[in-house]
Amino acid sequence: MISPYLVENRHMAVKRCKYGVFMYNRNDTFVGRALDLYGEWCDFEIQLVRKFIELGDTVVDVGANIGTHTVAFANIVGPAGLVHAFEPQRRNFLMLAGNVALNGLDNVICHQKAVGEFEGEISLPLLPPPEVSFNYSAVPLQVGLPAVENVSLTSLDSLNLPRCRLIKIDTEGMEQPVLAGAKSTVERCRPFLYVENNEPGASKTLSQILDALGYKAWWSIYPYYDARNFYSNTENVWRDYMPSANLLCAPSELDVQLPDLQPFLGETDEWRDCVQRMTSRL
Repeated sequence: MISPYLVENRHMAVKRCKYGVFMYNRNDTFVGRALDLYGEWCDFEIQLVRKFIELGDTVVDVGANIGTHTVAFANIVGPAGLVHAFEPQRRNFLMLAGNVALNGLDNVICHQKAVGEFEGEISLPLLPPPEVSFNYSAVPLQVGLPAVENVSLTSLDSLNLPRCRLIKIDTEGMEQPVLAGAKSTVERCRPFLYVENNEPGASKTLSQILDALGYKAWWSIYPYYDARNFYSNTENVWRDYMPSANLLCAPSELDVQLPDLQPFLGETDEWRDCVQRMTSRL
């Protein structure tokens, strides 16, 4: 059953969802819409990576948006664990911090920063007013749109983490500089990596980076709709959308067996190729 609103105010709403209480923009056509209809967003991603996270672990969420994964990670690692959540867009960041606060999570550090290879600043594109229907979770930072404000640009290596179990990267095309700026962290901590890979040609760069770091990868491709969603909502509004496409990456020295996932085959292996392989197996 779809949850009623706990709070409504203009474009904002608050509902009880799968991993806690969440505020979101009802005009957000993806993350907000998913929370509104299903009480969850891309839960298949959380269910996959949680197999590799334990109590007390440190997790980094790059491109945290409003915190759907951040809050779940914080619950998984528990009070003795730590989550660093990065979100540069001010509106999303305010909701990220609000959702962390609403759920009483003291083990999350929220950063209103972009993540890349170097320290500096980056310009954010001008977004529509929050009353406009728009996908506020998919705004590349490097497009030639009018800039509205500058935010700090940092690298993950600047955190000097003594340990890290998982780095999730969903940065709309900035995955390569994020990984380049995390080289020391990855070499020292050997975390699992969960990296978006849905842009044409991105596999070439990611394959080269993963090879250099000593990582192997598997495709994580799922449709956005899950009939087992938290609200048991049978309406599939994502039927005509491409699936979510990511890579789950593990250090080559670990004996990780993932028979249910297709292996990533390298530079020329795009998500559509993997879908074709998956379809041919049925």
